[in-house]
Amino acid sequence: MTHVVVLGAGIAGVTAAYALKSKLGPHDEVTVVSDKPYFHFVPSNPWIAMGWRERSDIAFPIGPYLESRGIKFIQSGVKRIQPDVIQVDLENGDVLFYDYLLIATGAEGMTGEVPGLAEHTQSVIHIDQAERALAAYREFVRRPGPIVIGAAPGASVLGPLYEYAFLIDADLKRRNIRERVTITLVTPEPWPGHLGLGREGPSRGAVTAALVDTKISVICNARTQRIDKDTIHLVEVDAAGNDKQTHDLPYAYSVYWPAFGGVPALRNSTGLVDGRGLVVVDEYLRNPDFPNVFALGACVAQPAVDTTPVPVGAPDSVYSISKAGEIVVQNILAQIGDAPLASHVPQRAKWLTDMGTNGAAYLAEPQVPLRDINWMRQGRWVHQAKVDFEKYFVNRIRLQPAGQSPSAASRIAGVMSRVLAEKGGEPVSPPVAAAGSGKPLEIRLPQDPCVELRALARSVGRDPDALAAELLAAAVSDAKSYLDESGVEAMAHARRALLVESLPERQPGVEFHGGGT
Repeated sequence: MTHVVVLGAGIAGVTAAYALKSKLGPHDEVTVVSDKPYFHFVPSNPWIAMGWRERSDIAFPIGPYLESRGIKFIQSGVKRIQPDVIQVDLENGDVLFYDYLLIATGAEGMTGEVPGLAEHTQSVIHIDQAERALAAYREFVRRPGPIVIGAAPGASVLGPLYEYAFLIDADLKRRNIRERVTITLVTPEPWPGHLGLGREGPSRGAVTAALVDTKISVICNARTQRIDKDTIHLVEVDAAGNDKQTHDLPYAYSVYWPAFGGVPALRNSTGLVDGRGLVVVDEYLRNPDFPNVFALGACVAQPAVDTTPVPVGAPDSVYSISKAGEIVVQNILAQIGDAPLASHVPQRAKWLTDMGTNGAAYLAEPQVPLRDINWMRQGRWVHQAKVDFEKYFVNRIRLQPAGQSPSAASRIAGVMSRVLAEKGGEPVSPPVAAAGSGKPLEIRLPQDPCVELRALARSVGRDPDALAAELLAAAVSDAKSYLDESGVEAMAHARRALLVESLPERQPGVEFHGGGT
């Protein structure tokens, strides 16, 4: 019997655990450990911070989904890893022994490297931080002022930096206060759209043009020194790394990307990590000194792709992490069966080359699956593609294992419980998505269900159209839970085809406006 322990219940950890359990033998065990009881789709955090998503849209308890597949779930923080004695010490006092260990803990923002960053700016790395950023933003719009969106030296995965700046621009325009707010983007990159790629392609001109079009100022080669309550102090350097100009930027609201480091449990685990607490791996995504320890996702020590005047970390995306996860699973199974391992290096090199060619289009991370989406008409497709991928990925995580029926705790039950709880109180507006804010959909009901619906709406004090929209949205969500993996793939294809049909013709620059288009 083989026991695989997976640390982390995020995008990397859950998908790898699903794949491992489905491919290991019936007597093999997979255990997932996480300090959080829920899964959440990290790329949508900027939308949480804008109020364009609710927590329940992208986060949900993960234990039941793991356990329904025969995967043991332990909610506990990790105290330390002792690879020399093949054990993991948990904060709840338990000790786990493993045959193979997959570390997918994610990373932690090293906010202490820039004095004042943690105290005075917001972050969207985690969903809790994104919710706090939303609360601060709502206070900001009552008393608008300058906005600074920035990244510290060594920060990586910089696509969301631009995405968030364009989201802010779009939202302020919706509120009719954009002309009262200056937006400055501060980045360690040598030019806009560099993204840590190490090559200058079409993305530089496209990103620069989008920033000019939206009147977002940018300071590149920026080394942020410290952040006070109302001022950000930074130095702009030249191509040789020499100080060129100092900037003292006033701000009323700021979101910053810190450089990444390992979570405390990794920093406490000697022999596995580099100086920043990130897991050192070889081309097979396993630790060189402990070949039964693998790592995946943001916790992996990725070398910088390029040398820049101010350090810039390597890029990444859900797509690249998912593809790396396939390599990890393949290599764990190969190692168990004493088969040759597969190198991740060619695959990552191909992804970096691809992203470098089309970097501007991928600012709204992540890349979508089935990558023929590149041929779609320009305009809103980047934003629509991200919406599409969010739904696709969350659907796959929630997918019921073969042979099991969906839970009786349906979305329809949730809608009716809420409606009945609100009955007799102040009217509560239904969620925007459930209210049917998109294109009208004509549905012809037989007379009896139509009368029943109107009677139900009247009995609970709701508008029939609004209640029907909520119930239909809940019914669709419940219906999706009956799909198997091939059904989820088929739905993704069909959804993409419908999106293509509904997209406008080419609208230069619109793709950079994020959710505002």
